[in-house]
This record gives sequence, structure tokens and C-alpha cells, in this order.
Amino acid sequence: MIARSYGYNRNKLIQLLKTAKSISLTTDLWSSHAKHRYLGLTATWINQNFEIMDVLLEIIYFLTSHTADAIANTIKNIIKKWEIENHVVSITTDNEANMIAAIQKLVLIKRFSCAAHTLQLAIGKGLKLVEVLATHAKQLINFFSTQKQIERLIKIQKDIGYEEPLHLIQDISTR
Repeated sequence: MIARSYGYNRNKLIQLLKTAKSISLTTDLWSSHAKHRYLGLTATWINQNFEIMDVLLEIIYFLTSHTADAIANTIKNIIKKWEIENHVVSITTDNEANMIAAIQKLVLIKRFSCAAHTLQLAIGKGLKLVEVLATHAKQLINFFSTQKQIERLIKIQKDIGYEEPLHLIQDISTR
């Protein structure tokens, strides 16, 4: 049943993709905690009703090294599989050298840098200037991570006149 459903829906998606005049792709490579490598590829376009269409084409287990040739070939194969060779005009990626080189191998497809990835890199570099301060702030936040310490912090804030006590926010590093 799953195979039949996949076949049916895959054909419907191919027909939907064929309605797009221009398709922009987004791709990323990553490794799991278990060191398994993956490549994801999405397609985005605007339909006749000016609605943004966004579909995940593939998340595949990437068996080979992240070389430019391997990345380019994989993306070419996915584009061919989904029959969108004549529709893809651009692709958004991170700023890794292997990804930049891979997209240069894809003729007639313009590469754009992912703004969120670039911003995160800039923030990371900017924070290096205040690394010692950030480390102390994280240690202070971790100190107030137990319920007993949180209660003490709230009590002190009330004692010095805060109407609404302030709460600490845990640092979560994301891309």
C-alpha cells in the first residue's frame, strides 16, 4: 500500500511541478549524531494564483563524501528524477566551499547564499569578541537552572521591588 501510495502521489507531484514556470531549490547537507550524512532538497515556486508552493523533494542518505562532484551529481539526479530540468533557475545553499563548487557545475542554475546561515556565521564571529563574557553569562544562567535557585532569584527580585520577576533564558545554539 505504501509503495502504491508513493507512486500515485509521486506522479501527482510531477504533474504539479510541471505547472511551474520557474523553480527555486534549497539544499543542505548535514550529518546526524551517528555520523550518517544526509542531503535535503526542496522546490519552491509561485503558482498561477500567486500562492507560494513549497515541496520537499528528497531527503536522502548521502553515502559518499561531501565532494563538489558528488553533490552536483546527486542534485542533477534528483532534478532529473522529478522532471524539472527545464524549470530550475536558482538554488540556495550554505557558504561551504564544496557546495559553492558543486552548484557551479550545474549549468544555468544561479546560486544564492542562505541569508539565515550567513547571519548565523556573522553572529558567531561577533560573539567571539565577547566569548569570556558570554561564558560567564552562561555559567550564571546554569547556576539558576535548579528550582531552588529559581525560587531564590524570584524572591530577591520581589524584595528589591520588581513587580514582575525576570526569568533567565537558556542558550540554545542552532544554525
